Amino acid sequence: MEFLSVPVLLDLLLMILLGATIAYCINLSRKLSVMRDAQAELAKVAQQFDQAIVRSKLGIADLKNASEKAGTELQREIEEGSQLLEEMKLINASSSRIADRLQESVGGAGRRINADEAKRDQVEEDDLVDLSPRTEAERELLQMLTKSK
Repeated sequence: MEFLSVPVLLDLLLMILLGATIAYCINLSRKLSVMRDAQAELAKVAQQFDQAIVRSKLGIADLKNASEKAGTELQREIEEGSQLLEEMKLINASSSRIADRLQESVGGAGRRINADEAKRDQVEEDDLVDLSPRTEAERELLQMLTKSK
């Protein structure tokens, strides 16, 4: 029993505890290396995120410039369209006045012709002056004149 004396038992207990400590240190070292790898990966992700932010800022600046340019171009087109609209209104007003004058002159000529024909004693129906449009252009003009009023 001398073999199992107190100093031997304490040495055995100390060896077991040292073995457990070494095993725990090895396990802790593995976990720390995993954390270091994760930390390096996290640094890469943070760097990529930073680059993405810089690219998005540049993209936003480009979009802002493009939208300002498009807005300026659109404003110019709107102003040009407004000017053309005003011109079209003037053209329409003057064409309406011209059409009214043409219609009055055609109406006056028709009344004169009818008055001259009424004075004649014997006029056949085929000999009457026909005021209906004779050509396609006259028909279109008459239709446009009657529609504008």
